[in-house]
Amino acid sequence: MGDTAADAAGRATGSDESRAPGKLASALEANAKVLRAYGLGDVADLAARKSDPDRQARTVVVVGEVKRGKSSLVNALVGARDLCPVGVEVTSSATVSVTPAAATDDPAATLLFPEGARRVPIGELAQWVSVDGEHVRDPAAESLPTAAVVALPGSALGDATVVDTPGVGGLDPAMAAAAVATSAQASVLVLVCDASTPITAPEMAFARSAAESVDALIVAVTKTDKNIRRWRAIVDENRRLLREHLHRDVPVVGVSSLRAVIATEEPDPDRRAHLEEASGITMLRKEIHRRIDVAAGLPGIDALRTGLEGLRVVAARVDAELAAVDAGEAALPDLTAERDRLTDLKEHSRQWEQYLARDITLARQRASDDLDRRLDEIRDRWTTYVNSHGMQVLRRSPQKFTADMQTDLQSAMAETVAGFLRALHDDVVAPRLGDNPVMWERLCGGIVESMRDRTIDAQQVASRGQGLIDPTLLTMGVVGSSTLGGLIGLSAIVGIGAIVGTVWVGVNLGHRAIRSGKTNLLTWLRETVSTTRVATGRLLDGAVAQARPDVVVGYREHLREELEELQRTIAAAEKSAASDSATRDKTRERLTNNRRIIGNRMTDTENLLAELTTRKAGR
Repeated sequence: MGDTAADAAGRATGSDESRAPGKLASALEANAKVLRAYGLGDVADLAARKSDPDRQARTVVVVGEVKRGKSSLVNALVGARDLCPVGVEVTSSATVSVTPAAATDDPAATLLFPEGARRVPIGELAQWVSVDGEHVRDPAAESLPTAAVVALPGSALGDATVVDTPGVGGLDPAMAAAAVATSAQASVLVLVCDASTPITAPEMAFARSAAESVDALIVAVTKTDKNIRRWRAIVDENRRLLREHLHRDVPVVGVSSLRAVIATEEPDPDRRAHLEEASGITMLRKEIHRRIDVAAGLPGIDALRTGLEGLRVVAARVDAELAAVDAGEAALPDLTAERDRLTDLKEHSRQWEQYLARDITLARQRASDDLDRRLDEIRDRWTTYVNSHGMQVLRRSPQKFTADMQTDLQSAMAETVAGFLRALHDDVVAPRLGDNPVMWERLCGGIVESMRDRTIDAQQVASRGQGLIDPTLLTMGVVGSSTLGGLIGLSAIVGIGAIVGTVWVGVNLGHRAIRSGKTNLLTWLRETVSTTRVATGRLLDGAVAQARPDVVVGYREHLREELEELQRTIAAAEKSAASDSATRDKTRERLTNNRRIIGNRMTDTENLLAELTTRKAGR
């Protein structure tokens, strides 16, 4: 490596820079200069893409027991009076997500049916997603949405998606898992209580369970306008109880959703701001944004790790060149033997392609076995639930329980595909290509892209139950970008948002199976699980078909690059052997200086990673 690279690397480092404000951006820029100087511009580009905060989903999940005012609070948070259906007798029967939309878009609701997505006016939303909705109560309804997404221009919560969870069924522990932040998702969980009484035992149990996995937990005490004299004492008592039971300080904010939504209609901006401040919604929004902003560094952490892997590759190259300079002619036999081995591999591709195919097939089989285990657990768990709780429990809201079953199946599918990708990386790609983040990103992206352009409709299974026709339909497809912004949960579960961002799963007639009786419901469950197995198997087959040629091409490219790098090292050894002592000393000094600079960048990056990770854990 010449002096130009050393100079570029030297300009990129320095302790003052690493301590300056915005040191994450400075570190990424410094790493990029080193990587580009050594010909790894593709790694620098990948790190830059990963650091883009626009890649990160920002989600607020609102949970709480029945009639605590969740939907009213969601409306207040986004600054829209009549968005999510509210009322004394209205209880949400499906998840409603409010996601930001472009200012030029008209507010609209997208209902996610098993057979596809359907847009409806926002005024019709309550008829589809509340317990007493006209369509929900219709026994002849062929299908009901399992979720709804409202694209709202000009949300008062900015670019965050707000999720209003179903009111039926009380607190849902699955929503806590959905709010876990990953590199693709910065989330906040808002637990809604009200000002009539301190936090209840079930609410405290939920908060304790959520606190084990969710970093950002906020408690909102609603209906302060109905409990003017008591709500402040309730807020203080909730803080004390949460500290006592959770052993951590949890923000507790009193809010009048009614006053907050009234404030949105005030034309005077100063008056509106004053009214919102008095309602408590301003403080709640600040608490939410503060915790989301803490997680905003997650993409940067991912980018730093990518850059660090590239720096390690550079360090290994410089170490090899240094060793060749020191050994001189003595290094040539080993280097030549390694070159011959790689050349032989390149020329006899049929043999390693067979081993490659074997390893991919084994990864596919392990994924299938894992899927069988997951689906058997789902079937057994829901069968036990049906047998132990009785049909009357399910019939209170068949729409919600159908969605819960659907979520279990979604998780099984996504986790299976993610597990296959992990095995593909660990057992196939890494042993052959090493830790090449660019190659893996390209390969993984190709597999996901192959899913993006296809819709999978599994074959319907003939009904074995009386009075129930077409018990299953499982669909995977693509919905619009604003709708995707409102889908939560799976990216937190599998940590691969790309998969979740391209496909969604629906199950049909679950609500009718519940209404038709226990026998039909169990038949529907068994056949739907079977259909899920078939559809996921097709996804895996498509992933295998996409992966094999990509890995073959990638491995050939890897062998070519390794040969070129080895040839440069051989040339360095030959040049060192033919050089005089002074020339060798000068070359050694240059390489040693470069290696020191690279080592400093690696150390600075590792220290910054530790700092950012610790900060995230302690938020």
